[in-house]
Amino acid sequence: MNNNDNETANRFNQFSEELRGKIDNLLKQVLLIATGIQTITIGAFLSGKAPKLPTDAITLLQNGWLALSISIVCVLIFMLLQVIGLVQVGRLHIKKIENGNSALEILKGWKPLRILNVIIGFSAISFCISGVYLISQSAMLLISSTNA
Repeated sequence: MNNNDNETANRFNQFSEELRGKIDNLLKQVLLIATGIQTITIGAFLSGKAPKLPTDAITLLQNGWLALSISIVCVLIFMLLQVIGLVQVGRLHIKKIENGNSALEILKGWKPLRILNVIIGFSAISFCISGVYLISQSAMLLISSTNA
């Protein structure tokens, strides 16, 4: 392997680490938003002075909670699949080392796993956005009904 190959591999590794870091940060934000909103809104209903919501607002709130819950589950599945993918890449790397192959090669996880992770990742973000929207709509109905 020449020096140019080494430099290219190092740049690719840096890019991969930066991309994984950004994905991890985005997922942490989704978890923070989803769990935070659920905690606040559910806490309001478990307190002694639960707000009286119109029927439409209750439906929106329930659907918002469901969307946020699905988002949380999607993030957890995504993280699990990331670990499984990394284990699979690690096995490929071990096999490569055991075979004495020192050629530069990009090791990737299974393509179906990568595709599934993209779908689950976008689903997590979409459900989080939907949940925030639905709960916001519910809150606006609550505000408009108390001002009427």
